[in-house]
Parts: sequence; structure tokens; C-alpha cells
Amino acid sequence: MWSDILMGLGALGLILLGMDWLSKGLKTAAGPALMQFLQRWTSRPWQGVLFGTAATVAVQSSTVLTVTTIGFVNAGVLSLQNAAFVIYGSNVGTSLTGWFVALVGLQFKIDALALPMIGVGAILKLFAKKSRAQGIGEALIGFGIFFLGLAYLKDSFDAVFVDIEFAALSQLGFWGILLGVLLGTLLSVVMQASIAVIALVITAVSAGVLPLPLAAAFVIGANLGTTSTAIISTLAATAKAKRLAMLHVIFNIITGVAAMLILSPLLWLIGVLQDALFQDPNPAISLALFHTLFNLLGVILMWPLTGRLVLFLNGRFRSQTIGQLRVLDASSLSIPAVAIRTLSIESLRVAQLISGQALALSQGKELNGEMQEHIRQLQNEINHYLLQLGKNPLAEREAKALNELVKNLLRLEMTLQLLPELAAQVQRDPQAFVPEQVFWQQLVAAHWPADAQAVRSSYRELMRQRQKLKDQLYLLVLTERVSNDSGGDQLLRYAELRRFNQQLTRAMLALANLQGQSDNPDTKPSNEDVQDAS
Repeated sequence: MWSDILMGLGALGLILLGMDWLSKGLKTAAGPALMQFLQRWTSRPWQGVLFGTAATVAVQSSTVLTVTTIGFVNAGVLSLQNAAFVIYGSNVGTSLTGWFVALVGLQFKIDALALPMIGVGAILKLFAKKSRAQGIGEALIGFGIFFLGLAYLKDSFDAVFVDIEFAALSQLGFWGILLGVLLGTLLSVVMQASIAVIALVITAVSAGVLPLPLAAAFVIGANLGTTSTAIISTLAATAKAKRLAMLHVIFNIITGVAAMLILSPLLWLIGVLQDALFQDPNPAISLALFHTLFNLLGVILMWPLTGRLVLFLNGRFRSQTIGQLRVLDASSLSIPAVAIRTLSIESLRVAQLISGQALALSQGKELNGEMQEHIRQLQNEINHYLLQLGKNPLAEREAKALNELVKNLLRLEMTLQLLPELAAQVQRDPQAFVPEQVFWQQLVAAHWPADAQAVRSSYRELMRQRQKLKDQLYLLVLTERVSNDSGGDQLLRYAELRRFNQQLTRAMLALANLQGQSDNPDTKPSNEDVQDAS
């Protein structure tokens, strides 16, 4: 008996491991093109539902899709409205996986399918040179491990749990159903994968261990449990992430309550359909049908409410300090291309805050110590996520983008360290930065990457103005109206100022170029963006 119980635990481990490999492999295979696809094919509600459904069936995890969608919302790839329908579709996709388990996983000799998939996947993973082929191989291995785990789980139920009487819970009526919902929720929270719970419940129903009404309650609970990952992932997340997580919770609660209210009539209807369509009704198929119907009901209920709900949520979670990240959190790391984009956006915000400090100096104000602390806090947060991203396997393009991010964050660090020197300059000469005022105002207000060309042109004009001032200084020294010592000191201040403007502009143009590349993966890096704009 104990060996069979341990086999069941091992089977659950294989299912979870297979789902993890499958999702990672598909994300690697999809690459940055996934962002373009999302922007093009989720603009309408029905497209969002369709994409969410297909993506969940593909990666075998609504949790992975939810966290990834949060990352896309943070990066500005998806609006909250469009992301809502992707989340609805992910719930429908989870139910379709139930069909897959009921029709394929329990009706055929699974290991005959699983082992060849693992073999082909391993060959691609180990010997393919392109990252996309390696990703496909990893996904195939994940699929095979998932099937293998399902086979062992079925054997474990047949051997161990067949004599356990769960029918007593059904006799408790409403309270038994409620207890089943709570147990399903708990299992989903513990496993962090509702699909694994559903596979477990369908296997139990097929083995005759669980009565159908109680199994339906478990499935409702598993649906509710998926929200735990979204909630946990947004505890230290951005405002956008918290809004989407709240929408996910609201959707699943409404769907769960509606399913509980119509549980008996819906199961009766499913029984009638089974009797009409099949000579030998199958409880596993009945449960899969129940799961699909109540998720579709949830989508129908939420569809007309989504617009107002999004307006309500957009007004929440607005109290953020300057030192808090706006678009970057742990969900951004789920896909490297999304992480590169959000890191670029946050780094550009740091650059604009530094520009604002320089502008304040040019207007006769002192350096703001509190703002300096906010900038330091942002830099530390960005560096933390940068290090986390660096630990993940990256494609060549993404590795180059990461190096570019590091280089330009160092440039921003250099400009931050130069600010006290600029403050000392303006104390000596309050008019020292008059030529820079308009340029720094432009940097503070710029929209990236749209304003990159305008910024580049303004920088060149500023450099021409500064060259004229240097030429005038040479003439003053030559005519002995300014001493050599004073002239040398003035040139040194010009050099510090030029270094500040040069590094700040280079960093912002390069970061804008990275953001532009993430918007269009086919765009090649622009040499002009990373060269000296002068």
C-alpha cells in the first residue's frame, strides 16, 4: 500500500514537472514574436478569449498564462481590458485540458505515447543549435513527462484509493459540496496548478473513488485556487499587476458562485446529454463537460460587466511613491523579451528623473536629497531584476540586449555621480546651464521611443552652442582678458558638463532603441542610437 501511495506522490511530481518544462519550452520557442502576436490578435474580446484558451491548452497551466499576462500588462503590450478576456480564455483552456485527460489520458495506453515524445524532445533539446528548436524539444519532454505522470497516477488510484468511501461527504448535502470546494481550493493552492488538481479529480472519478457531484465541487474549488498565484505574485507588484489580479479573483469568484448555485441542474442536464449521446455514460467525460460549461457561463456573465469593472479597477492602487517601480515586477521575468522592455522603460524613467534634477539646478534650485534617494531606490530595484534575468537562459539577441542594459545603467550611474559637480558649478555661476535648460526640459517630457530623433537633433544643436562658447573662451584667453588658470578651470567645467550630457543622452537613446526593438522584434539595432550623438 505504501509503495502505491509513494507512486501517487511521484506521479503528481511528474505532472507538475512536465507542466513546468512544457511552459518553459514553449516560451523559449515563441520568443519575442509572442508580444507582436498578442498586440495583433487580442484587440477584440473574442480574440482575447480564443488566445487565452489556446495558450492555456498549449502550456498546460492557467497559472503560467496569468503571470505572463500580468507581465504583458506591465510592459504596456496589453491593456487591462484586453488582458481581462485573455484571463477568461485561460479558464476555458483549463477545462479543455480536462477533456484531454478524460478522452486521451484515461482511454489509451499513455506510456506508449509519452516515451517517444520524451525521446524526440531530448534529441532536440541536447543537439539542436537554435534556441527555438531547443524550446520545442523541452516542450515535448514536458508533454511526455505529463502523460507519464498521468499513467502512474491512474495506477496509484486503482491500487490504493478504490476502497475509500467519499460518498459520505455527498450525504452532507450543501455542506459536503462546500467542503469539496474548500478541499479543491486548498489542493490548487498547494500544487500551484489547477490542471494537476483537475487531472487528479478526473482520474479519481474514472476509478470510481469520487462521486460526480463531489468531484464537481473539487473542480470548482480548483478554479478558485488558481487566483492564489495571481494574488501572491502581486504582493510586491505594480499597480497594473494588482488590478489584473483583482479582476482575476472577481471573475473566478463569480464563476464559482454561479457554478455552485446551478450545480444540481447542470449535472442533471449533463446526465441527460450523456444518456442521449453515449450508450455507456462516462463520469470522467461528464466532469470535463461540467467544467467547460460553468467556465463558459462565467465568460458570458462577465462579458458585459468587463468595461465597467476595468474603469473601476483603473481608479484603484494609485498611491505610489516616486521610488516605486511602475511597470517592472517578478511577472516581467516570465518572458525575457517582456523583461527587457520593462527594464528599459524603468531605466528611462530613472534617466528622466536625473534630467529633472539637472533642470532644477539650471533654474537656481538646490539638489533634492529625497529625490536622490528615490533614484537610488529605483536603481537598486532595477539591478535586482537585472540580476534575476541574467540567471535565466537567454537567446543571443536577448543576451545582447541585457548587456546593453547594463552598459547604459552604468552610464546613468555616472551622470548621477556628476550631479554634485554640476551643483557646485551653478553656485559659482547661476547662468552656467542656460544653454541646457531647453534640452533638459525636452528630456524630462520626452515620450520614448517616439521622441528619440528630436532628442538627438536637440543634443547636436546644444553641442554646437557649447562649441561656440568654447571658441569664445579660447579668444578671451588669447587676448588676455581671461587668465590661463581661469580658462583652464572653465574648460574643466565645460568637460564635466559635456560628459554629463553625453552619457545621459547616450543612455536614453540606447534605452529607447531597446524599447523600440521589443515593440518590433524584426527591427535591427541602430548604431546611431548607441554612438555619440554629437
